[in-house]
Amino acid sequence: MILEVIITTMNDSILRVIDNFFPAEDNVIFLISHQITKYEKNVFEDRINEFLNLRPDVSYIHFFEKGLSRNRNRSMEKSQGDICLVTDDDIVFKPKAFSNVLKSFERLPESDVITYKAEFPDGKKYKRYKSEISKHTKRSSMRVSSFEIAYKRESINKANLRWDEHFGLGGNPYTNHMENIFLVDALDANLQCYFYPKTVVIHPFDNSGFNYSDHLVFSKGAAFKKMFGCKAFIINIIFAFKKWSFYKKQQSFASYIKHSNTGIKHFKKHRKEFYD
Repeated sequence: MILEVIITTMNDSILRVIDNFFPAEDNVIFLISHQITKYEKNVFEDRINEFLNLRPDVSYIHFFEKGLSRNRNRSMEKSQGDICLVTDDDIVFKPKAFSNVLKSFERLPESDVITYKAEFPDGKKYKRYKSEISKHTKRSSMRVSSFEIAYKRESINKANLRWDEHFGLGGNPYTNHMENIFLVDALDANLQCYFYPKTVVIHPFDNSGFNYSDHLVFSKGAAFKKMFGCKAFIINIIFAFKKWSFYKKQQSFASYIKHSNTGIKHFKKHRKEFYD
């Protein structure tokens, strides 16, 4: 099997990618998907071509569009590996990460999607994880981050799965939960999705998940409606209680429910125009 590491980046962050690129490994290829939103042409072309001439294991695409989910989809259209590992331009991989991903699919040959563990630079876990291999449910998929996901390219293509471009950073009109929607869509397509308890990536410290702005809460409501249908209102209430300590300095409980329910209603109203 060939593992393809897909790196999504934007604008001048491409320079950070190519200046700190991963060493070459057997059975591993790379794809850089470069989103350009600040310029009318690829002003980094010379630097990129110089890098590519030294690394025949790296492919590169660029496009002039916005939205992380759209970037993920452009890379999906151009990927060639048997297994695709999704990552961002600020991720560091653990030693033997790529071989561990390949081994996980060998150990779980029936799997279509596998998610992994991440940690912070100081070695602390990125979140709470199970200690054993387990099958994903819709509930467990809510705890997955996009840089923890690998999938079989053929399985995803056969199921006609894509990242929902209405969600995610730069998405229109919702800004989060694209990775959770991707997993739920995979489960709805009867794909086999597993968690594999191996730490693969190191993620920088990031407090963005604690920024419970009105629009983020609105987007959460929409995402819950997309994933859970008529159960979304109940899930919103449960989530509001569970995460109270995280958002209480930014939102009252009543305000949280108001904005999340508005997101549910907005998605319900516009669903047909999004997907028809």
